[in-house]
Amino acid sequence: MKIEKLDFAYNECLANGKFIPTEFIDKELADSLYKQAKANWGEVVEFEKLREKKTTNYPKLFSDRYDVMRMLIHILAIFDKIKPSDHKCIGASLCVKHPEFEFDWEILETMRLLRNNVQYRGQGVTKEIWLNHKLKFSIYIKSLFYFVERKLGE
Repeated sequence: MKIEKLDFAYNECLANGKFIPTEFIDKELADSLYKQAKANWGEVVEFEKLREKKTTNYPKLFSDRYDVMRMLIHILAIFDKIKPSDHKCIGASLCVKHPEFEFDWEILETMRLLRNNVQYRGQGVTKEIWLNHKLKFSIYIKSLFYFVERKLGE
């Protein structure tokens, strides 16, 4: 996995028209996605409590957490008046436009690339990779929920 530098990735997305501007903040869509992310997160946590020690399906655990995280990043893009075109660009936008959130681009991009390897190349996620990213996902997802909830409350 080769991870591009944040500035390069962001500028490439910008040059290729991957940041599609919107005229207004669709708060209704943001709220709907938030409710879905909250429900999905609850199910992910519940599933992990019941099954994590018994399963070797680490790609599912990984992808489920990634999907919740991606949905929350999408919501923040709505508030930035950007329609997401792909996961790499939306992650780059988040890191560039919101340095105050202190998300690590390399961690986000590693998660994206691992998830893509699962989804599009049929590659697995080992127990070691899962355990290495589980806490990172928790921290990022909880932080994203916090930032999204603040935006929705404005």
